[in-house]
Amino acid sequence: MCFNKSFDGEKATFAVGHLALGYLIGKPAAKLLNSNVNVPLLLTLSILPDIDMLVRMLPHGGPTHSIILYLALAFPAILIWRKQAIPYLMALVSHPLLGDYPTRIYQTSGVQLFYPLTSEWFAAGIEGVMFLDVYFELVLFAMFLGMMFVTRDFRMLTKPHPSNWLLMIPILTALLPVFLQFPISVPAELIIPHIILIALLGIPVLVDLKALLTKFL
Repeated sequence: MCFNKSFDGEKATFAVGHLALGYLIGKPAAKLLNSNVNVPLLLTLSILPDIDMLVRMLPHGGPTHSIILYLALAFPAILIWRKQAIPYLMALVSHPLLGDYPTRIYQTSGVQLFYPLTSEWFAAGIEGVMFLDVYFELVLFAMFLGMMFVTRDFRMLTKPHPSNWLLMIPILTALLPVFLQFPISVPAELIIPHIILIALLGIPVLVDLKALLTKFL
């Protein structure tokens, strides 16, 4: 489904859903391809399209959600890094294709999936069942935490590493703006998962900050 109006309205899938989707798709893909994956980079790419929330001139769900642009950018990356780039591309594409397109309502919102080939907005959500998306995100988030525990990625995030600073992007682009709005736009059921997620993403940044201060002090 598509329509020809620009849109800068509400999100349908929130940060917990997007980050969970990117990780749950990218991590198994890396294992199947027998390649290592950088978790902070994977999480950052899974939420990166929402950087348009910080740019007033861009409508939310617009060009930064285009799978055409993703594929164009991914082509040289695949040529250079080959199969190692595929999990990251899958995490990035999961944001608009699996997180936003199915959950946005045709009558009121959408995503520009095929920009710049077309400026049309696409959506497949049905207003009558949108309340189920909140609980689907809760399930995804629980699976995300479970996989992080099983794969021991929790422990990895507590170790200093330059890539940990990438997590400032999901914190600034998707999480903090949500809580700077009043009234809070996040459904009540997702507030606690968002707080947990902020803490989870903040720990690696604090670990690296501590290591940096220890080095220079």
